[in-house]
Amino acid sequence: MAASRKRVFETVDGTPEKRLFLSIISDYDLRTGICELIDNALDLWTSNGRAQSLSIDVTLDVERQIIQVVDDAGGVNEKDLRLLIAPGASRNATGDELIGIFGVGGKRAAVALGEHVEIRTRQGTGRSLQIEITNDWLGIDDWAIDAYEVAEIRPNSTVVDISKVRQNFSSNDVEVIRRRLGETYSWFLSNGCSVRVNDQPISAVAFNAWAYPPGFEPRCAEFKIAPSGKNTLTVRITAGLIVDRDPVRENYGVYLYCNHRLIVKELRTRDVGYFVTGEAGVPHPDASLCRVLVELQGPAELMPWNSSKSGINFSHPAFVTIRPKIIGLTSYFSSLSRRLKNDWNEQVFPYPQGKMEPINAAEMLPGKKIVLPKLPPSRKPARMDVLRSKNKRVMDAKPWTVGLVEAMGMVDLVTRQNLESKNRIALILLDSNFEIGLKEFIVHRSDLFPPHSFSDAKIAALFKSRHQVIDEVKAHVTLSSALLDKVRHYYNLRNKLIHERASVGISDKQVEDYRGVVETVLRRLFKLQFPND
Repeated sequence: MAASRKRVFETVDGTPEKRLFLSIISDYDLRTGICELIDNALDLWTSNGRAQSLSIDVTLDVERQIIQVVDDAGGVNEKDLRLLIAPGASRNATGDELIGIFGVGGKRAAVALGEHVEIRTRQGTGRSLQIEITNDWLGIDDWAIDAYEVAEIRPNSTVVDISKVRQNFSSNDVEVIRRRLGETYSWFLSNGCSVRVNDQPISAVAFNAWAYPPGFEPRCAEFKIAPSGKNTLTVRITAGLIVDRDPVRENYGVYLYCNHRLIVKELRTRDVGYFVTGEAGVPHPDASLCRVLVELQGPAELMPWNSSKSGINFSHPAFVTIRPKIIGLTSYFSSLSRRLKNDWNEQVFPYPQGKMEPINAAEMLPGKKIVLPKLPPSRKPARMDVLRSKNKRVMDAKPWTVGLVEAMGMVDLVTRQNLESKNRIALILLDSNFEIGLKEFIVHRSDLFPPHSFSDAKIAALFKSRHQVIDEVKAHVTLSSALLDKVRHYYNLRNKLIHERASVGISDKQVEDYRGVVETVLRRLFKLQFPND
């Protein structure tokens, strides 16, 4: 049968409309926009073989709300000026290990940052040329743009000036940018690139403060994947416990780099095992020593980043391939962090140096299991240990509180015993500790109870009447009527146990109630802490 012939109906113009620039303004903030401009310079530097060091100067003028980014990566050739404006146009070849791939990042980032963009560039010692992107140019359909020869700028440099910013920025924003650039470009800053913000050099911020507890050292694996079926990515995963835990910033979780550039940090989502029972579980301070670094190296088109390089496409084949390994390591070291929680100061933090243990590359193949050391047994710390840990500073400064703390721990030990009279013993112990607490307060607060007024004889006489002791303490410490009513109630129960022929029954609920009362009093008198604090 003869092949059917197609008849042309009309030729459709596929030229993109300029409003595509405006449609992505919301995709960028100050950080992502500045990073895109830096990415462009880094890619040009990399394409040129990184033969010379690279300098990038970022100026964020808070007073005038002006942005400038200057680099000496080589400049744009006169024949390639269209790369500065044409969406999708890029000199980057498929397969290059670069940061940019989409050919729109720097262009749209500049437009997203401000309404007026001037780009000057000079390759070598050639002419200095300039184009301007303005709202007027964006408002017409024609894509043609004038390039001007201007006064000379430094050889091999590009200058981007952005004014009429779309989002105002503050001094605090500048400080945030400063740190984020140190994190994002840590590798480059350590390998021939310098970045300055408002004339201040940016320091590299790495996330490699590993702990090396014996038997549970960090693990590292390097292997290759082929998400496209032919071209490969090199994957390096490092996981372990850390010694630079920051409880305020919560600097734990998964960090992902593509071609040395940090894309996301402190990732704690279901995609990497969090919020899933049996995996990393719910993010919690108990697990905050776990960190997993994932580094991908290879062709830019195989990377799982989004187009602004501010996030990860979790359904991308590259990420899907390595996701089970990420979850496995995140789950293991989160569990290890939890199990060692009460011994971090003894079993983790004292080991900031050591040797990283390699993972066999065969174990990183799909369907294979990573062999890791058996986790230590999970145990709930004894209440006595928790009490002593929580109150160490107070006990060191006020040794007379040691007995009060340990007595509260003994109450827990007694109530755990298989004894018929355990609640009676616990009640007597609690009431005695309450009374001793009042005595220690009076004896050691000489500023409130001067020794010349509260002699040994006076104190002995005073403690023959509990309500008088309570009245003396109440004059300096707030103890509510409801609290003292409970004290009287349980004091009467104790007296019945001691002085009356018939023994009264004491329930678990009563012991717990009185324990709470005594803990409240000890908090008020000595600032002691208890497990639920």
